[in-house]
Amino acid sequence: MIVAHFNHGTAHGKKAEEVVQKLAKKYDLPFQLGSTKQKLASEADFRTARYSWLGKMAQRLGCERIVTAHHADDQAETVLFNLVRGSGLAGLGGMSELNGQIWRPFLRVPKKDIANYAKKYKLTWLDDPTNTNPKYARNRLRINILPELAKINPQITKALLRTARQAGEADVFIQKKAVNWLQRNADRQQIELAKFVKTEPVLARAVLREIHKKEIGHTQQLEEVHVAEIYELAAAGLGNKHKKFGELVFKTTRNTTKKRVLIWYKTS
Repeated sequence: MIVAHFNHGTAHGKKAEEVVQKLAKKYDLPFQLGSTKQKLASEADFRTARYSWLGKMAQRLGCERIVTAHHADDQAETVLFNLVRGSGLAGLGGMSELNGQIWRPFLRVPKKDIANYAKKYKLTWLDDPTNTNPKYARNRLRINILPELAKINPQITKALLRTARQAGEADVFIQKKAVNWLQRNADRQQIELAKFVKTEPVLARAVLREIHKKEIGHTQQLEEVHVAEIYELAAAGLGNKHKKFGELVFKTTRNTTKKRVLIWYKTS
């Protein structure tokens, strides 16, 4: 087991770094420290930089899993945040307990249970002061919105977790269908528009997400609004129109047999 900590360069970053390092030493565990020289402006920047470093560190040290402390309250906030953003089924599914190397063993455990355990056994922990900063949208949901929702449904956290589980199961089912559809209908990096537009919209959008996942390796930067734009591009059936998202380009054109097709390719 290796204790890993990433310093995001915030005002309290050095203090957090010192606390984690002392705890690693107390329990006689090896310690790995990551940091960034870039100025990180948002929670998305923090997450991207942190997971990028964790992935590289795990590969370098031969670690099988990257274990995080996300708990049930984090999951409820994620589901609500993704609902506000219009992230679709995948977003409503929230975080996965096991996603590649990332393992979140406490995802079904309420924060209060973890806090009570820490108090009972006199464990040291550090509260992140940015968690109360209203600058971040997730914090406003936690501080302002969730307490109001709890007045309507005192079991709001459990309700959101139930939604996450059901949405996640539905998303997995649809994505499996999308994989099968691509295997049957994709010819290298193109699909006939006639076949695509006859497909149920929910499956067609899943096909587009699966294409992005195969080409880029993930769908982290692919928002549901992007998927909708690609789908509308294909449904319109106009020639030589394209949409670019990061490194991946989707384009409608004609193939060598003059059939209208949707093609995709990476720019780098």
